[in-house]
Amino acid sequence: MRKLLTAFVLVFFIIANLSGCTSKNDKASGNNAGIPSKGYGNTLGNISNGGIVAYQGDWVYYCNGTDDVSIYKTKLNGSDKTKINSDKSMFINVQGDWIYYSNIEETESNRIYKIKTDGSKRTKLTNDSASFINVVDEWIYYSNASDNRRIYKMKIDGTEKICLAADFSSYLNVQDDWVYYSNGDDKRRIYRASIDGSKREKISEDAAAYINVEGDWIYYSNGSDGNKLYKIKKDGTGRTGLTIEEALYINVSGDWVYYSNGYNGNRVYKIKKDGTEKNILNYESSKFLNIADGWLYFIVDSASNRLYKMKNDGTKIQMVEKVER
Repeated sequence: MRKLLTAFVLVFFIIANLSGCTSKNDKASGNNAGIPSKGYGNTLGNISNGGIVAYQGDWVYYCNGTDDVSIYKTKLNGSDKTKINSDKSMFINVQGDWIYYSNIEETESNRIYKIKTDGSKRTKLTNDSASFINVVDEWIYYSNASDNRRIYKMKIDGTEKICLAADFSSYLNVQDDWVYYSNGDDKRRIYRASIDGSKREKISEDAAAYINVEGDWIYYSNGSDGNKLYKIKKDGTGRTGLTIEEALYINVSGDWVYYSNGYNGNRVYKIKKDGTEKNILNYESSKFLNIADGWLYFIVDSASNRLYKMKNDGTKIQMVEKVER
């Protein structure tokens, strides 16, 4: 029990410190079911929530808090559970036969590793301390804590490392030819940098966390207005408030925005992208909302930080891993 609690508290600590938040085609990053688009290792909403779950083919990959946050995979129906590695892991991306992840073991300092989906060929790719890892096509984009959290990219084999922006970055979202992020050097305002490093633009004056870029819009928790849910167009126009309550752990999928309601005990809610049809989905304090194949995965505080899942309409709530006593 203590090991489980410690593991996910570590994940929470890393996210909180990275964000500074306390309480070439036009392809998108995911769809209604939480399935990454072609070339992506995970959805942007999942990566903004620690990347503790990823989905590919018939398999769901997840960080198992009952086993030191090591990576497991299981079939969609919960069968064929298989342990992949023994590293404390987060920001997992699955692309082809490989899983890419940040190794948060104390001795590894968040270095990027890759491992085959069958658990073989575990390989360190860089000594950089990396977070908010986005694997897109042949590149890995990340916030580099070894260099003041500047934005870097490198090839998926660990070669050709390039610095794209010198800002203190968190909540990286790669879409089209841009990396969107929260800039800690400018009061956590939303910026974007081109993936070739030639351009850098400010998008919003708001302090932002849990950034999700979806279509033409950016959804975020607005630290300049009580962490309420906002959206703004990628060109900086159309800024709109969507909730009157604090919205944390935001994850956008399909027509809905999922979030933990900070004004109601961090229970999970969903709301339409236009701010209508708000619904409560559970009654437990929940965090790190990840989505895979129509299921919403989340950590429950009152259950010693265990990983749960439920359908995205709030039904079929169940524990992903039971703790052996």
